[in-house]
Amino acid sequence: MSGLIRCKACGYVMNESHLKDLCPACGLPKTVFEPYTKKIAARRKFVIDQHLHPIAVHFPQVFLLLALILPVLALIVNDPVRAEMLIIAKWSILVLPFTVLGGLVTGLVDGKIRFKKITTPLLVNKMIAGVVLQVLSILTFSLYMFHGLTGNALWLIVGSNAVAMVCAIYLGKTGASLFESILPG
Repeated sequence: MSGLIRCKACGYVMNESHLKDLCPACGLPKTVFEPYTKKIAARRKFVIDQHLHPIAVHFPQVFLLLALILPVLALIVNDPVRAEMLIIAKWSILVLPFTVLGGLVTGLVDGKIRFKKITTPLLVNKMIAGVVLQVLSILTFSLYMFHGLTGNALWLIVGSNAVAMVCAIYLGKTGASLFESILPG
């Protein structure tokens, strides 16, 4: 059984048995790799290695994108395509708050497991952005439930989703910067 190795140049961690001639991340020769050991408890490592939060956040990203783009595209196409786009947009709006909540909860769990507390500066910023995203997804849901995808409600939904997309991008970029950050122990 081979162990983990890390590229000294870019920090990419992989199983030694998967290494070919070049680092798969940065393309430098395999000579830049060094042995690597994650210094965390087996139980914490197991939970982190399941990647629950990175997986969970992809669902709201997809539904948010669909709820942002499809109502606008439906304005420029004819039936039956318009009707199909609106069905997908409506469904996306209805499930969006629940998927955002799933991402928020798994993010809190992941942050607690990685850093043993959730009050680190970047996690606090991510929590604020996550709560804003949750509020915007509930606003979108409520606007749709009370007004549908018509008139001014349509544009309020699109605007809310555009701001929500900015939050999602911020959350993704910040989360990516923390992906290999884990307190030892």
